[in-house]
Amino acid sequence: MSNDYHHISVLGDEIIKYLDPKAGQNFIDCTLGGGGHSARILDLNGPKGKVLAFELDPRAIKAAKSRLKDYKDRIVIVRDSYAHLKDYIKKENLKPIQGIVFDLGLSSDQLDKADRGFSFKDHGSLDMRFDPENQKLKAEDIILNWSESELLKIFYEYGEVKQTKRLVQGIIAWRKTFLKQKQKELKTSMFVSAILEILNIKESNLKKHRIHPATQIFQALRIAVNSELDNISKALPQALDILESGGRIAVISFHSLEDRIVKHYFKQMSQGCICPPESPVCNCNNKAKLKIITKKVIEPSANEISANRRSRSAKLRVAEKI
Repeated sequence: MSNDYHHISVLGDEIIKYLDPKAGQNFIDCTLGGGGHSARILDLNGPKGKVLAFELDPRAIKAAKSRLKDYKDRIVIVRDSYAHLKDYIKKENLKPIQGIVFDLGLSSDQLDKADRGFSFKDHGSLDMRFDPENQKLKAEDIILNWSESELLKIFYEYGEVKQTKRLVQGIIAWRKTFLKQKQKELKTSMFVSAILEILNIKESNLKKHRIHPATQIFQALRIAVNSELDNISKALPQALDILESGGRIAVISFHSLEDRIVKHYFKQMSQGCICPPESPVCNCNNKAKLKIITKKVIEPSANEISANRRSRSAKLRVAEKI
């Protein structure tokens, strides 16, 4: 693996337990990262089973190719969003598909690299693009150019920020001053300082806050830059369509917005009759398409959290195609 790329895949044992890869079966890893989940699957689905993997981050792809070099004939890595799942299934003519995994979290590499802008501890550019070469919109563009109503929408919907109006009005006022200074780029540290000033929080008092005041704001920006909620909403129906009967979808999410989308979709697709309760007979002929396997959300063990603190917010849901 690339010497400076670092990421630990979460809930690896649980993914293997629920997907249960067997010799010759094909799988899709919608979020390749450093290749942790794909490696575990490829260990078990040989000698002919394949994995089609999606990844936007070029650093992750480089690391994964190195890690998975021994499986190069059985792994197909696509540099694109998993929102285009069906297109690549047709292109690669890969079927049948017995399992699909989504690990929707950020990698440790993305969080730790100061030039990516994902962490409020960064001192690099306020960027946040998963694919810096092919994506145009940066978090900086949103902060410096988007309208008040657009900012209100993303911070309220994607960040669930409590003081949204105060924050946005403060950003609008602050950016006028920033733009007059004609600086080349907006640094992450500058924006964090602006947030604290707008919310009237002193750096010396940050320890009193359970989570950093910038956490949800950064989450909202990252989701907006990378269309994360739209992508998972687009991908889940595609995943269901391409799965074989008995195949499973496993989704690991890291915040309530993603988890809510997955939970709602699984519930919706696991319903049979959807006629109104007052209807004496079923006229809808709707049939359940999924069976929910994890009745309760699966979370990391205490041992895993101890070994990898960033796994603590992970939630796994699994459903099986009927």
